[in-house]
Order: sequence, then structure tokens, then C-alpha cells
Amino acid sequence: MHVHTCLSPCGDLDMHPSAIVDAGAGANLHGLAVCDHHAADNLPAVQRAGKARGLAVLPGMEITTEEEVHLLALLPDATAAGVLQARVSAVLPGRNVPDIFGLQVIANERAEVLGFNESRLAGATTWNLERAVDEIHRVEGLAIAAHADRERSGIVGQLGFVPPGLALDAIEVSAATTFDLGRARLGLPLGLPVVTGSDAHDPASLGRAITYWYLDDATPREVRLALRGEGGRAVLGGGRPMEDLALHILDLARNGLEAGATRIEIDVSEDLAGNRLTISVRDNGRGMHAPVVARAADPFFTTRGTRDVGLGLPLLKQAAEAARGALRIDSVPGQGTVTTATFEHRHVDRAPLGDLETTVLVLMASSPEVELVLTHRRSARAYTLASSDLRAALGECSWSSPEAIALVRGAIRHGEASLEERGHEGS
Repeated sequence: MHVHTCLSPCGDLDMHPSAIVDAGAGANLHGLAVCDHHAADNLPAVQRAGKARGLAVLPGMEITTEEEVHLLALLPDATAAGVLQARVSAVLPGRNVPDIFGLQVIANERAEVLGFNESRLAGATTWNLERAVDEIHRVEGLAIAAHADRERSGIVGQLGFVPPGLALDAIEVSAATTFDLGRARLGLPLGLPVVTGSDAHDPASLGRAITYWYLDDATPREVRLALRGEGGRAVLGGGRPMEDLALHILDLARNGLEAGATRIEIDVSEDLAGNRLTISVRDNGRGMHAPVVARAADPFFTTRGTRDVGLGLPLLKQAAEAARGALRIDSVPGQGTVTTATFEHRHVDRAPLGDLETTVLVLMASSPEVELVLTHRRSARAYTLASSDLRAALGECSWSSPEAIALVRGAIRHGEASLEERGHEGS
């Protein structure tokens, strides 16, 4: 949801349109938003490259206000981006000094340099925060407080507060903060939806923080509906793939779904007294033969058709071993697979658990026919959430309905809160 091209002075020169699309496709993304500083010159080329690869490219821009607060503008189309750029240019003092601020390259989808933007895109506009939000809305865009968890250029870090009545559409948290923590500290107190993005300035960073949406299609109109919670669209959650353990769990569950599983059991056990975290994902899919199991944690081996290499299990193995744990895979052909990862709970290098809410919502929304059971234990306390129970409570409502999403969110949050309230034994 936040990607810079080589047009941004802070962007790597390797961030030309086709490289961005290649990186997005390599990260298994369905779409991305181009948010260069104060300009949209490279947007059409990224959109053309994205169309050729089947990757949705949403129009965006990052605007710096006179208070040095960064705002993301998600825009309805390229025309609106051009109009906003013209208005921003009129209030953006100075010209670029490449030796100080860097080149601001305009490139096409063939990685050819077409020219340079001469404005000082690294500077701040003379718009105050309220005016910038108004200008974004004037072109029917969405105004999002960029990386609001950061001290520098984040709205809270710069101002110390969010001005009452400021008409923001959402809050963005950066890859430095887990999605659930950002939602608890910023989104819920402000009553705003939360998104997350990589703020990528080089190809390797693209996709390091992603937002999961429930949409009919990856378009600006659908994103607007999701942020408003209208028409069954929703922000399901977000996080850092292959860093947050909850998204490792999501990856393991997807492995089971691709193996034809009709039942997925997720067990998260936090033994605080014993300083142990155990994560187990069981599926009843087609299973694997011993030679495949032996190579499953090899990053250059995969049986999946959606990736060139299988990074999920190797990275989980690495994460477990970094926290004095281990990864074990038990599989029986025709019966299914159980993957278990253990960690030293209080180890300094143990990755955060992350957002189980995202994992459950994504799995239930994308595979409503699959029976999903989540059990989360912390010391002597535990809760279990089963999709069959939720399905019975929903009656005729579909999984995509606002009622269903609200029910699942409420059930998970209630369960997690019960662990927090009485789960400190042995800590």
C-alpha cells in the first residue's frame, strides 16, 4: 500500500516501473499502491507494467505538510493523480538539487529514462495538515496518515497528537510495528481503520508489510468501500510476511489448503512458566512422502505452483532456531501433515506472535468451506474458536457479510482479551 519509484528522491534507482512490478509479483502480491513524493509521473508506466503481469497498481501520492507530517493520498485514477500533482507543484517551493537530494527519474516500463522531475520533491508543501486533507478529498482521494507509528514525519511524532476533527480516512503503521499493536495504539483509540505498507524504496523491501483486504477487485473504489466497511468489503488485517509468526501460521495453513485439506487445526501454546512457545498446524490434506518431507525446509524446493521457491518453511525454521527452538514436520500420504515450531518464549530474537485475527479472517474469508479450529493457550488459560460454531451462529449470513466479519473479530478479540486479563501466571 506504499511503494516509491525512482521518481522519489529517496527511491533507489532500481525502482523503475518494471522492477517494481517484478518485485510485487515475486512477493505474491495482488496489487500495490504507487505513492511517490509529491508527484505521479511514473504512475502510468507502473500501471502498464502491472497490467502485463496481472498486478493491480493503485494511484497514490505522499504529501508532506508544512508541519512535516506525511500523508498518503490514495486516488481514484491517474487523472486525479495528475490534478493533485499540479496543485501540489504550485505549493512546493524550490527546485531539486540532485547532488544533495538525489535524482528524480521519470522512466517507462522498459526501464528507459524519459527525463527528470525538477521540483524539490524532498521538500514540504506550504499546505497545513487540514488543507492537505481537504485537497486530497477535493480530487475524491482517501487521506491516510502515513507511518503514524514513526517519530519522524508521523502525525503523532510530529504533532504529539491527532487534531480533533481531522477528516482522515485511515491510519498507516509501518513495517516497524506489528499490525495488532498499531491497531490497538492508534486505530481503535481514533476510531479509524488501520492499514500497513512497506514504504518500499528498493525492490527487496517491497512486500515487507502488507494489508489483507476483502474486495471484489483490487480497485480504488473497492478500497474506499473496505475502509468504510460498506458492501461487505473489509480490511481483514495486515502484517509482515515471514516475520510475524501469525503470518507464518497463515502460510502453513495455505500449504494445507493447496494440499486439498478440508480441516485446518491451529494450536498456539504459550507456556510462560516453562519459557516455551509452541505453534502447531495440522491439516487433513494429501500429505507428503518421506523424501518430500526431508526437503520441505529447503528454500529452493517447493511443490507449490504459486512460487518459484518455497521460502515459508525455511524462514520459519530459521526463526525457530534463532530463538533456541526447532521445526518439525510429520506427514502421512493420504492423511495429512502436522507442522510444529517451538521457540524460547522470552528469547530476545523470538519473532512477535503478531495478529492472529488477520490469520483467521483471511482463512475464513478465502476458504469458507474449510473447517478451521484455532486454540490459543497461555499458561493455564485457553480459548478455542471453530468455524463450525461461527457458521451456526451466522445462520443464513455469508462469510463476506459485515455481520460475519464482525462476529469473527469479536470472538477472537474476546478470546485474546481473556488471555491478557488472567494470563500472567509464570511471566
